[in-house]
Amino acid sequence: MRYLIWNALESIVFMTAALVIYLMRVIRKKPLARSLDRNEDIVCKLIVGGVLVYSFYFGVIPEICDIPNIINKNIYTVEGVAQGYHEPTRLKRISTHILDDETQEDVYVTFYYKKVIKNGDRLVVQYLPNSKFGVLIERNGEIIETRIE
Repeated sequence: MRYLIWNALESIVFMTAALVIYLMRVIRKKPLARSLDRNEDIVCKLIVGGVLVYSFYFGVIPEICDIPNIINKNIYTVEGVAQGYHEPTRLKRISTHILDDETQEDVYVTFYYKKVIKNGDRLVVQYLPNSKFGVLIERNGEIIETRIE
């Protein structure tokens, strides 16, 4: 449960801080970098603004929508086979597709794990429905974390 809460807080705080700093620069009409001339600064602000809006919409909004799910412990579970070979990033995160045994649908989830996930590994992951971020519970019958009840 702590991973789910930490991920939500991390995304919300980081993106909100970045957006506030950006808006303060734009409102006060200060350049994003001192080395930019006026035209370069306008183009840079438009690009950075677009990236921030995109990141906020697809990163923070789903996390905010998952807050009631965390409070009510409305957490989905997917049990199935991993599709593809996935190595952890520097932050020890893995994003993978899991073919659900029950519904036969492909579910894309992200979770923390330090080892490689191989094609055909049997996984049990509990995840939040909007952000698709979860916790790896089992890998090939080995219990990794306790279930969230």
